[in-house]
Amino acid sequence: MRMGQDVKHSVMGAIVVALIVLFMGQGYTSNQVADDRPGYELIAKYRSIDGIAVGSAILMAGIQIGTVTAERFDTSTNNAILTFRIDDDIVIPYDSVAMIVSDGILGGKYVKIAPGGDFDNLADGDQFEYVQDAVVFEELLEKVITAAEQRRLSQKAE
Repeated sequence: MRMGQDVKHSVMGAIVVALIVLFMGQGYTSNQVADDRPGYELIAKYRSIDGIAVGSAILMAGIQIGTVTAERFDTSTNNAILTFRIDDDIVIPYDSVAMIVSDGILGGKYVKIAPGGDFDNLADGDQFEYVQDAVVFEELLEKVITAAEQRRLSQKAE
């Protein structure tokens, strides 16, 4: 009877491992970007893109209008360069801002487009003039703690 339970446990363990591998594979392939999606490409240069990767969403007014299709490092300027594929039917004014924002404290990051008011629009291959880099939560928290510590020390000295 003991031998039968060992086989059962081994089979169940193998099924669990297979399911984990299947789900991990599905998650990996769902982040891949299809290059045949209709649209046009825009470029943005950032000092920091922490949390953004190929496949990250591009949102405007809370609606996904595209995806990040490429990222590279420019050694001459030490900037990260992102390439976006924007849906064909979306018009983005020239003075719009491409901001890297997070979905809450523990949420993922995405690129948010804040549309400008210019009458001219960005076209295929154009670069955003205005960008906002990613805010690294740990750095922000460190600044808050440092400021509080300095305030406490200055109050103690008085």
